Amino acid sequence: MNIDLVSKWLSAGASLAVIVGVCVAIGGFAVALRTLTQSQQIASADLALKLRATLDAAKFAKLVADIQNYDHAYPVLARSEGGRGGKFRDLDIERYISVFEDIGYLIEDNLIITKMAYDEFSYDFEKAWCNADVQSVVDDARKAGAGQKEWPKYHEKSLSDNDS
Repeated sequence: MNIDLVSKWLSAGASLAVIVGVCVAIGGFAVALRTLTQSQQIASADLALKLRATLDAAKFAKLVADIQNYDHAYPVLARSEGGRGGKFRDLDIERYISVFEDIGYLIEDNLIITKMAYDEFSYDFEKAWCNADVQSVVDDARKAGAGQKEWPKYHEKSLSDNDS
């Protein structure tokens, strides 16, 4: 009888050890998942800060000031480039807006958190996109086949993600 009793206790102990082991494994998985999420958030924030630094760089400072300090009709494209008397070449504007295109691709590939990108870049994006000369440069690039007019797709995605 003692052997039967010991066998039952050992069986119960083994079952208890399995249950405890499963609980510990689930807890470890939860910690790993939380760590992964935090790592993704840190990487997203790092990308956002690097892209912010790119937009705030001295090479874009005058263009950004002209786009953000005036209304949508303010000319930024030079007459020599087909504009209405602004100070910038279409290449300057294309380089600036290409940063937003990169942001869109990063959002699409889930490398930057949509809300984070929206919070960080929506004002810059909106001001640039609303400028008539910027839209003209984008349209010309589309017609020439040099790019695609994808901004509204990403903008609408960002807005819909933030509505919920």
